[in-house]
Amino acid sequence: MMAPPVVSVVGTGLQYPPHKLGPEFVPKLVSNCYTDNVALLKIIEINERTKIENRYSVLPSNHPLWFQDHILTNTECDDLFKKYGIPLAQDAATQAIEDWGGNLMDITHVVAMTCTSASSPGFDCTLSRRLGLSKHVRRTLLSGVTCAGSVAALRTAYDLLRGATQEGKPARALVIAAETMTVYVRGWLETIVKESIPNIGPTLFGDGACALVLSNGIGVKEGEREPIWNIHGAQSTLLDRPGCVGIRWMPSGVMPIISKDVPRMIKSALPSSFGNLITNSPSLRLEESNFNPSTYDWALHPGGAAILTGAEHALGLASHDHLRMSYKCYRSAGNTSSATVLSILHRLARAYREGLSGRSKVIGAAFGADITVEMIVLTKPSCELVH
Repeated sequence: MMAPPVVSVVGTGLQYPPHKLGPEFVPKLVSNCYTDNVALLKIIEINERTKIENRYSVLPSNHPLWFQDHILTNTECDDLFKKYGIPLAQDAATQAIEDWGGNLMDITHVVAMTCTSASSPGFDCTLSRRLGLSKHVRRTLLSGVTCAGSVAALRTAYDLLRGATQEGKPARALVIAAETMTVYVRGWLETIVKESIPNIGPTLFGDGACALVLSNGIGVKEGEREPIWNIHGAQSTLLDRPGCVGIRWMPSGVMPIISKDVPRMIKSALPSSFGNLITNSPSLRLEESNFNPSTYDWALHPGGAAILTGAEHALGLASHDHLRMSYKCYRSAGNTSSATVLSILHRLARAYREGLSGRSKVIGAAFGADITVEMIVLTKPSCELVH
């Protein structure tokens, strides 16, 4: 009997910008640029509770753009993404390609995601050209899926490579997410002042880029690395909660929409979403233990501390164990939107390679617009389950 087609993760790369914003950044920015405002005082209170130690930014904390009277326009923010975000994406992609060890010309697909640029041509076009990829590479740029974009991009690449397998063709996909969310912080604060409505965006988001290379295992050449993980299934679930999660496009750029009910809704949805993922993964559903969330490491999107603690309670996970890399990523880099789950997977892969303990199975989970739950399940090839 022919073995089912396998799509594998064969390379990872992560790049943060050089500058860090500590917990003192938001209060300093508020005190320097605004008089007392009830909504801003609430933001400072939230800032003290985030448990984020640092966020990365393409701009240093003393950059004049933070403190000037002129609020950056959407176009100016997009220009900053092109100036700083695309080089971050290029660095992360180069790392992932070098980690994979294959030939650039063998990359057949690019699946890209960002929440911080809506230009056309998209950054996938510029990135492909800078990397020197084939002019025939099949590019897909996702839009409108917000923080769920990391796993949505993986799912999309997984499906594309399975399609290539059905045609008997070798395929390699570069999955890339890049964000420069911090360039919008001053505009967010300005909107909070004008509307007198708090928004957690200024306290939560950071910048970064992460890339993974996927392979369908056909026509493997000398130099290509062995799979890090094999993907066994992916799932997208729309909870249909309009207005709870999204992005508002404004003259000063993107404004995140995150309802205070989001952690509760995600907590409620996680058990059934996980169960459905395993049920719909033929290679896993026959073994009862695979339905136990605690038998997996979790790369779970840290949309905030409440989402992480909600997942612990809903799934029986431990912060120092199953969610260790999710917490580590959150504390050290904040929420980097669509790059976050990819960055957690990168950290897990590097930890495994360094001989640190880890489980043979991983769940990637991210949450986005109108509360879309994106999930993917991966296993180490050396520990594949036999049924």
